[in-house]
Amino acid sequence: MTQCPTSQEKDLEQQQTKAAKFGLSSAEGTLPAATSAISAPLDFFKALASGDRNTIMGALSPEISTLTSQYDTGRASAEEFAPRGGGRAAALEELPFQKAGAIENLVQGAQMTGVQGEANIGAMLANLGLGELGTGTNTAATAVSEMQGGQNASAAAGASSGQAIGSLIALLAA
Repeated sequence: MTQCPTSQEKDLEQQQTKAAKFGLSSAEGTLPAATSAISAPLDFFKALASGDRNTIMGALSPEISTLTSQYDTGRASAEEFAPRGGGRAAALEELPFQKAGAIENLVQGAQMTGVQGEANIGAMLANLGLGELGTGTNTAATAVSEMQGGQNASAAAGASSGQAIGSLIALLAA
């Protein structure tokens, strides 16, 4: 013979249902937004990690443009203000090589940065997936527990489900 749920059990069930609905409705909006927000940086880091020089140069074009502008400004200043002579000529001859070296250093460092950035975003996506998995598992455990009539197990599973939803929301807010 099964017992009818007490009013306290009904209240607990309603609170759990509200928490689950809140978590699911929040996740429906925030998870796609989080995935969308992560896609642009992920594409950037993939370009850097690709190893293809043209792709890397394209991804770094704003930084390369800034470097080029700085060296061009330095060249113009040296041509206009430096005293004529061997020192000026030597400095002006070195500028293109310094500029090329700075761009090469930027490109070389970009590959490592791309790999690290891609790994970091991968870890974020894995954590997001684990949070979703944990929430789904806890919610399923709560449903099974309630079907079996285990009052204490139901309360514990509901609490862990709330913690999982809270962790997921905190992860998305970070």
